[in-house]
Amino acid sequence: MTGRRTVDLLGWAARSARRTGLAAVSDRTVRIVDSIFVRAGRPPIGVFVEGVGVRGYLRHRSYLAEAARPRTTYAQLYLEQLKPDTTVVDAGAHVGVYTMLASPRCTRVLAFEPDPYNLRALRANAEALSNVILVEKALSDSVGVTTFYVTPSTIGSSLIAREGGEAREVETTTIDAELAGLDIGSLLLKLNIEGAELRALEGARETLARAAHITMFVEVNPAFPASAEIEAWLASAGFDVAFIDLASRRPVALPTPRRKGHLLARRLSSFAAG
Repeated sequence: MTGRRTVDLLGWAARSARRTGLAAVSDRTVRIVDSIFVRAGRPPIGVFVEGVGVRGYLRHRSYLAEAARPRTTYAQLYLEQLKPDTTVVDAGAHVGVYTMLASPRCTRVLAFEPDPYNLRALRANAEALSNVILVEKALSDSVGVTTFYVTPSTIGSSLIAREGGEAREVETTTIDAELAGLDIGSLLLKLNIEGAELRALEGARETLARAAHITMFVEVNPAFPASAEIEAWLASAGFDVAFIDLASRRPVALPTPRRKGHLLARRLSSFAAG
């Protein structure tokens, strides 16, 4: 583990390169060096999030730096929701921060990550976790093949067309398809999939109907038209919905006007079998 100091130092070097007009040279050098680590399957940088070490490649530096800072994630609140019988769906698993936090505290984690660069880091982080299932597919409302837009930013790739995104074909799947036949006690869904959250919810109706206790962390962003429908969808499905305030790391009333962030939705289902 290189530590947060090294991650911050790399950030300082990148900013210095931009100020001195050497950004193009710096970016090219980073990509060349990074490709060596990627081929070797050895993420070179890392930080600790809630005591768990997480590694990434050089293009993950900004994400890791942010995740390691206090009050920038909902990790503490997320940990409070986990129980030994919980099945976790980590959609948009990225390098695996929330997968790794959940693994020792729950029954199983299904980690979905269709971005090939992120998947390499996720695989390196999760390789020793026996209850983690890695799924190299995009969560949606149907099983099939569709276009996925891979962006230079490691947090921007999406099923939704993005400026600067490279179009690639990926397999899609649904939560219902992936969890079919599995016994589910408590269910935790973390949906951070850049505008495709509503599609993932539509593909989870059967699972939500049979899970006894459900908690969701759902990203919302007014920039995506479908995001405006998520709150109403959750309310119609019987969920209590709140907004996560990262400063306090607690759920609060939904803000007016609505803004980018994450919803916390919870339901003790009266429809679950048994």
